[in-house]
Amino acid sequence: MTAVRHSAQAPKAPDFEALIEAAGDLIYTLDLDGHFTYLNQAAERVLGSRVVALLGMPFTEILTEASAQVASRHFRQGLMGQDRTPFFEVEARHRDGHIVHFEVRAGPLVRNGRLIGRQGIARDINEIKTLQSLVKEKSQRVTLLEERTHIATAMYARIAEQVYAAPGAGSAGGEMLQEVQHALDQLAAHKHGLSVADLRILGLLAQGHSNGEIADIICRSPHTVKDSVKKIMQRLNARRRAEAVACAIKLGLIAPHS
Repeated sequence: MTAVRHSAQAPKAPDFEALIEAAGDLIYTLDLDGHFTYLNQAAERVLGSRVVALLGMPFTEILTEASAQVASRHFRQGLMGQDRTPFFEVEARHRDGHIVHFEVRAGPLVRNGRLIGRQGIARDINEIKTLQSLVKEKSQRVTLLEERTHIATAMYARIAEQVYAAPGAGSAGGEMLQEVQHALDQLAAHKHGLSVADLRILGLLAQGHSNGEIADIICRSPHTVKDSVKKIMQRLNARRRAEAVACAIKLGLIAPHS
């Protein structure tokens, strides 16, 4: 038999230029004076300006005033070999005026053993910033609601003390307490994305009523009650009705066996 010899082909070298141009992150180089000498095509997408318009421009021109100061400090420290924090964040101005948040990783640009500038990768972190802002806003909102709840609770206790201490308060005092309790219920429900009507439905669920029975009690259609129960379970992250009731009791939204 004649042996068949296969000649192994050398692996093709990757086309780094194509990879850089196709990268989603903005890749750039700067000369020793901080002017852009290269930008990949991502610059047009995230900044809205053509690359040819940005080449030769000082990098500070595309940044907000505060970010220009931060980036300039990193640039100077980098040229002196004192840049110990290669990661930093800046705000750039898009051509249409809105702000673009970048996380930048910068390093020295060396050719033939000689420092000729700086190079870096700027990642668009606008979505991350938006999520952080939403989380912060929600956290602040929950804190505010908790503070309001504490204030209302203290006020309720004070009113109750005055009502029960006042001679002849009678039904007027009881009505006042009911109004305050209703306000407290609203605060507690709102904190968990529920309404006072939802708390009533939770109380009826705790008593073992079916959707149809609840519909008759609160004068709503069974379909409306079903939707309300579904929403309540989602808000309380419960898979079953009993689990939603247990969670509501634990959170103090309803009393046991209410």
